[in-house]
Amino acid sequence: MPIKLVSMRTLGSACGLALAITCLAAAQQGQQLEGKTAEQAYKNIQVLNGTPAELLGPTMRVIARDLDVSCEFCHDEKDRSKDDLEPKTTARMMIKMMMDINKNSFGGKTQVTCFTCHNGHADPANVPVLPAYSVAVLGPGDDMKPPALPSIDQILANYVQAVGGEQNIRKVNTLVLTGTRQNYTPAADTVPPAFPVEYYRKAPNLAVVLAHAANGVAENGFDGKAAWAQDARGRVTQMSGLAADQAKREADFYPALDMKQQYQTLTVMGIEKIGDHSTYVVAAYPQGPGTDHFYFDTQTGLLVRKLTVLPSDLGNSPMAIDYEDYRDAGNGFKMPHVLHIVGPSRPDCATITVSKIEENVPLDNSKFAKPEPKTP
Repeated sequence: MPIKLVSMRTLGSACGLALAITCLAAAQQGQQLEGKTAEQAYKNIQVLNGTPAELLGPTMRVIARDLDVSCEFCHDEKDRSKDDLEPKTTARMMIKMMMDINKNSFGGKTQVTCFTCHNGHADPANVPVLPAYSVAVLGPGDDMKPPALPSIDQILANYVQAVGGEQNIRKVNTLVLTGTRQNYTPAADTVPPAFPVEYYRKAPNLAVVLAHAANGVAENGFDGKAAWAQDARGRVTQMSGLAADQAKREADFYPALDMKQQYQTLTVMGIEKIGDHSTYVVAAYPQGPGTDHFYFDTQTGLLVRKLTVLPSDLGNSPMAIDYEDYRDAGNGFKMPHVLHIVGPSRPDCATITVSKIEENVPLDNSKFAKPEPKTP
């Protein structure tokens, strides 16, 4: 799987710090499988033949999330290629059924997924849930009427003002952020130590992030035209397709100011609770596949969460960033100093803690150029 440089946001949200480093972590694992199919890399693949090997793990996590089960629900813990458990046989039948439905009824588009029926349960529900008596018999009252929502322009204006205002935002043209990233592993494993991360940004659309993990330094970058990644072994990959489109869109140095230019459509969907925050939900639709949802605090205007949903063969794969501890980073604008990456399962989750932010530091454009591959 090519490393996805999926978010280069900085001012007012720092989405790029979180998601770019998410991809760096995936890079260090995925490069060993690059170019192989699932059946070439793993034993006993029967219904996901042809799936890129590096996508098999994320695909399995999507299924586990859709059913709210662990890997051991279908797989032998010591040898996952075995067929000893009945749910694994059932899962193969269900995957084939789902693929056939999408092929024959939806022109090959992934409209029906495991979540369509299971909705977070191992056994899909087949009995409708009855509404409350007052709603079923008397109909919705005033308390059931949807609240009045602000316009997208009002929400974005409040966001810009909440992070310091356009004038203060535009005072900054480079950023250097340093901090640590704490990855999380399955519950049975020991939590690995946190490792240092560095993040460099320069207007209008240059970015590079470095992750100093135990097995070496990995990098992701966008040079203004192309997105690239270098793994800990020195191998370099240039992004293409969806990953490149996302990197180009999200490399904007001023996302809080340019959101309407970066998406074809922005729609206010409603109000949703995120932790202790009541938020306005904004659905953002780019020109290509995938959808972003932004959750803005109804009181402060600050961004609480960004949810990115990307399509896969077996369903939509979500990845969210939760933002906490907004503080003045200098020049009067605020940035979050704690970011929680929330994925389908624990291996997709991490916390990034920003310890230092420097602004308007001289950065030469060569820092963002795609590096030459290193020889082993």
